[in-house]
Amino acid sequence: MAKISGKNGKVMYGSVVVAEMVSWSMSGISMPTTKAPTAFGDTGMAVKEITDLPDAGTLEFNGNWDPSNATQKALHTACAAGTHLTNLYLYANTSTFWRVGTGGYIIVTKSQAVTLPRNNFGTISFAGDISTAAMEQVGTGT
Repeated sequence: MAKISGKNGKVMYGSVVVAEMVSWSMSGISMPTTKAPTAFGDTGMAVKEITDLPDAGTLEFNGNWDPSNATQKALHTACAAGTHLTNLYLYANTSTFWRVGTGGYIIVTKSQAVTLPRNNFGTISFAGDISTAAMEQVGTGT
């Protein structure tokens, strides 16, 4: 079983690397469920049923804040405009990455979330909702 380190990971917006990103994560797909009603006095295990379509999930990435980086600024512009992104890629290494599936898109829901501690480098974080199609893995390299 191969193990993949995040050491060669990166985030790309189109063909441009989002500068200084140090980590990213995806929540994965979730399926909303509910407990089915039971009759008075029923015993046994609770029954659950699917209540809606699956949720394609969310993604987050963060890194070092670079106030002059055009790609960090472009993601903020996309957030403020409510732009649907189809060209945001999360790389694990040079041959393995995730992208939104065909027909899907990502809405940037958080941008320019800057933390500037007195005794360290500033950091920035971004988040997005994945809609219509889940993220898909491309490649299987290590």
